[in-house]
Amino acid sequence: MSAIFGLFNLLALLYIFRGAQVVWRIIREWQTLKQEPLSREKKSLAEQASFFLVVPPSVALHEFCHALATWLVGGRIVDFGYGGFWGYVVPVGNFTPPQEWFIAIAGTIGNLLFGTAVYLLLRHHPASSFRYFGLRAFRFQLYFALVYYPIFTIFVPTISDWRMIYNFSATPILSGLTLLAQITILYYFYRADRRGWFEMAGFETVTEQAQFATLEQQAAQNPQEPHAVMSLIEGLRRGGAMHKATAALKRYLQTHPDDAEAYALLAAFQMNNKEHVSNESLASAQKALQLGVANPRRRATAYRILGAYALERNQYEEAVKQFSEGIGAMTAVQETENQGYQAYLYHLRSQAYRRQNQYELAYQDVQQAIQLALANGDEKQAAVYQQELDIIETHAGRPLIPSDASVRNEK
Repeated sequence: MSAIFGLFNLLALLYIFRGAQVVWRIIREWQTLKQEPLSREKKSLAEQASFFLVVPPSVALHEFCHALATWLVGGRIVDFGYGGFWGYVVPVGNFTPPQEWFIAIAGTIGNLLFGTAVYLLLRHHPASSFRYFGLRAFRFQLYFALVYYPIFTIFVPTISDWRMIYNFSATPILSGLTLLAQITILYYFYRADRRGWFEMAGFETVTEQAQFATLEQQAAQNPQEPHAVMSLIEGLRRGGAMHKATAALKRYLQTHPDDAEAYALLAAFQMNNKEHVSNESLASAQKALQLGVANPRRRATAYRILGAYALERNQYEEAVKQFSEGIGAMTAVQETENQGYQAYLYHLRSQAYRRQNQYELAYQDVQQAIQLALANGDEKQAAVYQQELDIIETHAGRPLIPSDASVRNEK
């Protein structure tokens, strides 16, 4: 017991120190936080505050609700402890099984009510930073109360809340109703989270935020007009509300099932920096190409997804084919800002060549990637590709000579 409390205290001290830093930053930036726009830094600060500032009072309320439930059923509290990010109460009394269930679940009800209260208090705040904080605090309390804490109590024997709540042998009806309620809330929580209900688009300037507000208004007035809806979706993506953008895009495709550009965009959204290609992203990319996506960047992205999917399954020839199609699509694009993406495609194709032991072709592709990255002014990415050259030579077991094309470009 003492070892566990010692660990809790150590973690609490670390969290309190971090929380103090968050509080100090909020104090220093208070006037800025009350102003628009909802920048990336403000969103990050709100995320931190939803944990470091909200958890201590929610833990206190959690334990108070245990105590209140104990008093309501005629018991008394003989011991209690509070460490900011952890706490406990020790109730004593001649409790019936339903009363024990009531005492155990009271803390979780307190967390849910607290998260709801924070959201309701801030949802109409004039500053978007505070509205976003309310949303994220509400989301965290739902997750903490119904996912994290139940799992935590399973592995920590000194905390018995959820073992009492789900004591089916003693309270079969109450435990069954609790399970039904928990599953129902989690189902709607998951759906709301995937649809971006807890997200807000954020921008770095007031002008960008105002432009996004205009896009929202235009899309609301013309929900069936493709350009208005797609512009809003792109605005959501730029604002970092990816779940919300993906959900809006899926709704759009329900009424515009033949829009190849939308399917290509959906494929990119479904990837969204994931490590592996999902089946749904693959299907969207295939659908986009089948319908004839015209935008070169989106067509290249669809081919990239197909190539990455083949590469993950050791289908190297197919991967080379798809990456080559993507490079070909981007060749027609002359804008300088697309050179970084071309470099990335060359880098991917070099990986497929290397795994086929075609080291010279892999080496040439990485050289091309380096040149394009440098032309794009991205020295950091060029350095990453330079390391890839060393990997290729290591696999080849011999030094590789730059291609003639590469030498000409360097001159």
